[in-house]
Amino acid sequence: MNEIQLKESGKTNVVVGFSGRISRDNAPDCEKELRQIRADHPQGTLTLDFEKLEYISSAGLRMLLTIAKEEKEKVKVFQISSDIFEILEDTGFVKMFEAHKAMKHYSLEGCEMIGQGANGQVFRMDKENIVKVFQKSTPLEDIDRERNLAQQALLDGIPTAISYTVVVVDEDRYGIVFELIDADPLSQVLKNNPDTYEKNTDQYIHLYKKIHETEGDPTAFGSIKDIYYDSINACKDYYSEAELQKLHDLVASVPDRKTLIHGDYHPNNVMWQNGDLILIDMGDMSIGHPIFDFLATAATQVNLVKLSPEYAEFHTKMPAELITKTWRKLIDQYFGDKTKEERDRIEEQICIFSKLKVALAPVFGRGAAPEIIQASIDDAKQNFLPKIDELIGAVDW
Repeated sequence: MNEIQLKESGKTNVVVGFSGRISRDNAPDCEKELRQIRADHPQGTLTLDFEKLEYISSAGLRMLLTIAKEEKEKVKVFQISSDIFEILEDTGFVKMFEAHKAMKHYSLEGCEMIGQGANGQVFRMDKENIVKVFQKSTPLEDIDRERNLAQQALLDGIPTAISYTVVVVDEDRYGIVFELIDADPLSQVLKNNPDTYEKNTDQYIHLYKKIHETEGDPTAFGSIKDIYYDSINACKDYYSEAELQKLHDLVASVPDRKTLIHGDYHPNNVMWQNGDLILIDMGDMSIGHPIFDFLATAATQVNLVKLSPEYAEFHTKMPAELITKTWRKLIDQYFGDKTKEERDRIEEQICIFSKLKVALAPVFGRGAAPEIIQASIDDAKQNFLPKIDELIGAVDW
């Protein structure tokens, strides 16, 4: 088998596979062959597949360095074995490429499913680890991003599960391995333990404020505004250019902050472990104004209850009256330094603003039935877009 062969050629990506050993003896021939492939396929990013590469010498590394310096974009290298990745780390070459280790493969046969959500399922792997398995449609870069965000948030002092690596599950899905937390969702604790409700919700609100008081590194956490800009652009088939511009203007008008945002904060995404709270579902961690967190919370804690109390209970795992009670305490306690009139005004802003997620249902509701998506779009056109002008520039807290 050749040491180098073309595996894929598209408009944005050219994938070249390596196999066997690259040493002083064959490095010049490998370089010549790689150059020929690149000359025949000059488009897009050069991506190197090391899945079947067993060994690479210093001569092979110098060959890669020469090629990489000639590329306009950073060369991607993936499916790197542990031994070769160690060589790249030791030599500093890992910094020159967009390098990804080969993923471990796991089978779910015999594994117990212990949780299920909109993004996928959670399975117990052993006594110490779980794997969060994502839907097949979830892009690998989104999964890798969630792992990286969870790790960075933990380093920044946000209590969350230790995350390890991204793995291939049953050959056609991806997952993240996390530590197994012997804990219950806070939603269940609040529902089943009314005698400790006040204490537990105090902790819940304290954690919310802690997140918003923690400054995030912009290089590690992207801007929440960019997430919404991309989501708005992805809905171009559902809105006119004028309507899309209104949505852009609304997001742009919110004051910028460097504080952390969870993106989907509610009692079902907070785990209770022996009196301590641990945050999960870190895929939307970013930095920005807290209203972007509150609009996500309000989407399930207020709007969903009004729309369908039964579905709200199914989604949040709490009775509708308990959902409303917890929301009421969150607003009153989080904004405890405000007057009642100010709290009422802020709450009204949040509840109207939360319709932004309804407007972006094709993105945030990905996977829902087409009629649900269309109903959300129709609702946004009738009940949200006409109110945007009064929201633009109104957030002042």
